[in-house]
Amino acid sequence: MKISLRKILLISLITFIFIIFCLNAEKIYSNISDRVFKTMSAILDIFIKPEPYKMEIITTDDGLEYCISRDSTIFITNIQDVPNVIIPEYIDGIKVVKLGCYEGSLIDKKLDRQDAYLIYNNTTEHLTIQHEFTSEIYKDFIQTHYYVNFTNLETLTYIDYLYCNLSSAEEELIVPHYIGKKNGNVPNVILKKSDREYSLEEFQPKVILIPEYVTEIEKGVFDGLTDVVIKTSYESIPDGWEEGWNGECEVIWGEEIEYLSFYDCVNTTEDGTEYYYNSITGEGVYIFAFPLRTHIKGDIRVVDLEDIIIPEYINGKKVVELGNRYAVNGYGTHYEVGTSNCKNLTVQHEFYITPNLCGKNEADYVSFPCLENLIFIDYLYCNLSSTKEELIVPHYIGIKTENIPNVTLKKSDREYNLEEFKPKVIIIPEYVTVIEKGVFDGLEDVVIKTSYEAIPEGWEEGWNGNCEVIWGVDLELE
Repeated sequence: MKISLRKILLISLITFIFIIFCLNAEKIYSNISDRVFKTMSAILDIFIKPEPYKMEIITTDDGLEYCISRDSTIFITNIQDVPNVIIPEYIDGIKVVKLGCYEGSLIDKKLDRQDAYLIYNNTTEHLTIQHEFTSEIYKDFIQTHYYVNFTNLETLTYIDYLYCNLSSAEEELIVPHYIGKKNGNVPNVILKKSDREYSLEEFQPKVILIPEYVTEIEKGVFDGLTDVVIKTSYESIPDGWEEGWNGECEVIWGEEIEYLSFYDCVNTTEDGTEYYYNSITGEGVYIFAFPLRTHIKGDIRVVDLEDIIIPEYINGKKVVELGNRYAVNGYGTHYEVGTSNCKNLTVQHEFYITPNLCGKNEADYVSFPCLENLIFIDYLYCNLSSTKEELIVPHYIGIKTENIPNVTLKKSDREYNLEEFKPKVIIIPEYVTVIEKGVFDGLEDVVIKTSYEAIPEGWEEGWNGNCEVIWGVDLELE
C-alpha cells in the first residue's frame, strides 16, 4: 500500500500537535479552568452577589444618631448638642460598642474621610458613662486621628467603673478624665455604684490609679476586688469619698501621678483651629495653626481658606498668644502660625505673638504673606496694653511682609476702658482705606497723624472722635 507524501506530512503534523498538547496539557487545562471559573464567578455575581453594605444613620427621639454595623452592634455617630449626655448601653435592645465611625481610606497620602463620623462636642458639660465601649481612631503613617473629643466637660461620671473596664488588659488602670481624645480640659470625675451584678473573675488590672480630679467615689465602687492596690495622689480621704469606697483594696496615699503632657493639652476646634490649653495650670490658650480644611460631619475635605477670623475665646478661654515655643529635654519645638492661602484676616482682640529669638526676624513664627485685606475690630481694644508713645496702624500680623494689604478699622458695640491707654500719637498710613465712625471715641489728649492730605472716601464722618488730626504727614515706615 502506497502512502503519499502529503499524508505522511499530515500524520506527522497531527502527531506533533498531539505531543505538544500532552506536554502542555496541565498548563492549557489550568488556563481554560481559570477562564471558566472567572466567567462563572462573574455570572454568579450578577445574580446572587449581595448588595454592598451601606450604613443607615438612625436618629433616636432625643437626637442621638447611630448606625447598626455588619455584626449587629451599634456605633454612635453623633451626640446631640446639649449640656447633659448619658451614653446608652443599649438602643432598642442592641449593644452600643463604639463612639464615632470611620470607613475611609488613604488616597494620595491624604486622609479621605468621606465616610467618617466625628463626635466633636464642646457643648456637653456633664457626661455619664455606664458601660464599656471603644472610641474610633484612625492611624495613618504620620499620626493618630481621633473621632471622639469632648473638649469642655465639667463633670465626667462613671457608673460602675469596674464594669466599664472589664476587658482591660492593663497592669495599671488609671481613672481617666476624658473620653476619646485626651485633652487639656480636666473635669471633676465621679465614680458611682449601681445595683447591677457582674463578675470580676477575669478582671486583670492589679493597680488602680486615682488622680486628684476624682472628687467623688461612692461606697462599694471597688467591692469584689482581691489582690488589687489603689494608689491616689490625695494625702488622705477627701470629703467626696464615702466610707467603704475602696472595698478590700489596699490604699497607698500621696502617690505622684502624671496624667497630662504638653501634647495632651493640644486640641483642635470643630473648624480645625489647633490650640493649646492646660486647665490645671490655666496656661493658654495658644493658637498653633489655623484650619486648612473644613470639618463637616460625615465629610471632611481639604480646602484653601481665604477668610480667617482670629477668635478671642475658644471654649470660653481667652486666646493670649499666636504660636508657641516648647522645649523637651533641651530640644525646642515651635509652632508656626499662618497661611499663604489667607486673603482676608480679621483681628478683634489683643494677643502676644511668639518671637523666634534665634532668628533675624523676631516674629517669624507668625506670618500671613498674601493678605489682601487686614481688618481690625476695635483697634484701641486690640492695643490696650501698648506702652509705646507712638502707635502705628500696621499692615501685617507677625512677620512684616513686602505685600501691603488694604487695612480696615471697624467699630463694634463692645465696651472697654481707655483710662490706662498710653499712646499719645497714632499714625495712620495711606494703606488704611476704611475707618468707621467711633473707632477713636473715648481718647483724650491724643493726636492722629496721617499721610492723607484730606479725609478719604472710606473714612466715615466722626471717625476720629475728639482727637486732633494732622494731615499730609510725610511718614517714613520701617
